[in-house]
Amino acid sequence: MLFRRMRTWLRTKAQGTEFEPTLEHYAISVGERALPSSPRSVAIDAVAPSEPSDPIIRSPSNGTLHVDIDIIDKCNLRCPTCFRGTAAQKNTSAVMAVPKFREIVKKVAAEGYPNVTLINWTEPFLCKTLDQYIPTIKEYGMDCWLSSNLSLPPKQYADSMVRTLAAGVDILFVSVSGFAQETYQINHVGGRSDWIKENVEILSRELRAGRIKTSIWIRYLEWPYNAHEKAPWIELCKRLKIGFIAIPAYGDPKTPLPNAAEFGKYLEGKLFATAKIDLTDENIPKKICTLIADRVAIDAKGDAYLCCAFPNESRLRIGHYTELSEDELLLRRLEHDFCKTCAIPPRDITDKDIARIKRARERRASQTTL
Repeated sequence: MLFRRMRTWLRTKAQGTEFEPTLEHYAISVGERALPSSPRSVAIDAVAPSEPSDPIIRSPSNGTLHVDIDIIDKCNLRCPTCFRGTAAQKNTSAVMAVPKFREIVKKVAAEGYPNVTLINWTEPFLCKTLDQYIPTIKEYGMDCWLSSNLSLPPKQYADSMVRTLAAGVDILFVSVSGFAQETYQINHVGGRSDWIKENVEILSRELRAGRIKTSIWIRYLEWPYNAHEKAPWIELCKRLKIGFIAIPAYGDPKTPLPNAAEFGKYLEGKLFATAKIDLTDENIPKKICTLIADRVAIDAKGDAYLCCAFPNESRLRIGHYTELSEDELLLRRLEHDFCKTCAIPPRDITDKDIARIKRARERRASQTTL
């Protein structure tokens, strides 16, 4: 039963559409932290301000390439379509220190990533000192993205939200799943749509006043049950001069993702049933997973995990990010047994991917012979 739930979660298409899912949508389906590479390329609808005097609302640049870093380790909601929401990824009090963050970002920049997203399994604005981390990203010349549910009490969080965006955040996605509270709370359990609207009003006012430069997008996670409430969000976005995208949502809020115990059993079964990978095999795959080749997921302790699609479970931990070379991090993830049975579809491998893999293998071989 659990395997069928996981398989359905990964493979099912949005009901009532003719939309062919992309890998970005599979990532989006596992929680609020995944960001589409280009809203216009994956959206059912994309609406952005068009008047010359409107704020510039842009999509992420080089959007498939990014490192996802969690500064904290908790979320305020309990979304049934998210592993954090079902407590497969449990809330903790962990907070990444700024010096450790700087060390990580320095390595990220050296490895050539153009984007850092301060979101993987968390609600980033719960960290009221988030603005102290943004300048480091900008110092190294990278774009900074956030994705938030924005369902936080404005009186307590609006000021820190504005400070954070003013510090240099380039893209902010706000994930919603309904306009009315009774619809929104079906998936965003524990959230309040009125708080989102008030926070969006505040941020859009700051944007129009020129005090922040962030491109703000409302990202509507669309299921058949909430499709009728997309229109009022479009109208609000037009009025506020911010962007809007609607994305076919995967999973089913009425069928929650596995909790920690269930996912642990699922993972154990997958790893037990998988033949071990021969580390001496020099064959180059014909396809590669973008979650491995193009991204890195790092938790608040600075540990790198297999990918952003599954919880930070100990058996999916690769190692401390700053203690692993770029080559070793890539090989350990490519060789992970769990990937052999994962249902997320890979992309075609490129010449650049092949060169990276060959280089990594050569360097590993040279080190083992020393």
